[in-house]
Amino acid sequence: MRNSLLTDRAALFVGDAARVGDILAPNSVDTLITDPPAGIGFMGREWDSDKGGRDAWVAWLAHVMREALCVLKPGGHALVWALPRTAHWTATALEDAGFEIRDVVLHLFGTGFPKSLDVSQAIDKQRGNLDEVRCVTRWIAEARDRAGLTNARIDAAFGHNGMAGHWTTQGTQPEVPSEAHWPTLLALLGVEEVPESIRALVERLVAQKGQPGPNWFRRAVTGHHEEAAAGQRWLANNGEKANLTRRERRDEPATEAARQWLGWGTALKPASEHWILCRKPLVGTVASHVQQWRTGALNVAACRIPHASSEDLSASKARNPGRADTVTSAVYGANRPQQRVDESGRWPANVTLDEAAAELLDAQAPNGGASRFFYVAKPSRSERDAGLNANGDRNHHPTVKSVALMRWLCRLVTPPGGVVLDLFAGSGSTGVAALAEGFEFVGIERAPEYAEIAAARLRHALEPLPESAPI
Repeated sequence: MRNSLLTDRAALFVGDAARVGDILAPNSVDTLITDPPAGIGFMGREWDSDKGGRDAWVAWLAHVMREALCVLKPGGHALVWALPRTAHWTATALEDAGFEIRDVVLHLFGTGFPKSLDVSQAIDKQRGNLDEVRCVTRWIAEARDRAGLTNARIDAAFGHNGMAGHWTTQGTQPEVPSEAHWPTLLALLGVEEVPESIRALVERLVAQKGQPGPNWFRRAVTGHHEEAAAGQRWLANNGEKANLTRRERRDEPATEAARQWLGWGTALKPASEHWILCRKPLVGTVASHVQQWRTGALNVAACRIPHASSEDLSASKARNPGRADTVTSAVYGANRPQQRVDESGRWPANVTLDEAAAELLDAQAPNGGASRFFYVAKPSRSERDAGLNANGDRNHHPTVKSVALMRWLCRLVTPPGGVVLDLFAGSGSTGVAALAEGFEFVGIERAPEYAEIAAARLRHALEPLPESAPI
């Protein structure tokens, strides 16, 4: 593991998170705040693969978190990000590692797009060649058996998880391998010559990949979408290659079967993410433990939500027409004043909001719905790229977190002057937040290209403020 940044307040290492014990002593950090993979194969990224299935993924994360538990002080809290769909995997891994689950902080957001299949469209897009596809997958399965292989062995050769099951099934989701897969597959199977009937069938089916069936073109063109597909816009906004062409609309079903399923989909719009709050077991009582280790408790006073008067709300809305309540900007932003222990305010809740969710809540509770919770805008482009702009570089990490949100989370669980550890540092948002709150930071990131971005952002965060800047 090599260091990418090393100062008296911040350290960033490039390497495997499971080797955290190589760089940190046991019981040496106060807090773990991290955003690990979710096991969903996000955007095809290898680091988010669930190779081997659910049990293997949970075992991998449990191993990483067990190593983190060793370097965390007794009673030290951890906030671990999780996707709702696989949050139970993450929680299981944390418990298996030895953490105590204390709560779940929900971050609610108003933006996002559903990754849903339009069932009616899918019916009309069917190519009707299922029997032909199964003919190919039957041949592959027979060749696999003759070679004494397993689907797991085939998957391992390609670095995929589960694809061999589709290539060999007679079930409902058979798949013909793409042209690029065939040379390696045939070598694995020990096949030197493919029967002509199978070869011709494969060529035709591969050529049809990605093309809708004839019923799709029976649908009349009813117009064009106002924007490119939401997923493509997301890719473009995050520096990924994207197709921003506006798609044709074909909204009227062509078949009776598609008409019966008009308006049906397969997914809800995402509007939340989880931060699992857990703790390394205490030594003795809370009272005795905090005096010995300075860990084990939450900094409630520093994370209270200020009461907002009707005058505050009215003034805020006048300054920001059409936007959510922003009276909390001074409290949660870069110029947040030091909170006094006796300062009043609402008890911090296990729900936080982004600005779009706050706006929706305010619309339903105009007298201060959003002001009851911590809320913060999603990271702007200038925030994401801070420290990179001198060379015209961009922060292309796909899941950049808001610095203000990470500051609040750091402040909630870290004692004054404490050390924050991030095992999956990404582009460094947790580190930037920890430094802004006066903590020390240690980060680990396996991808050199992201570690380079994180190091630049951390260096920028460590730069001294101009003398005229407010403290």
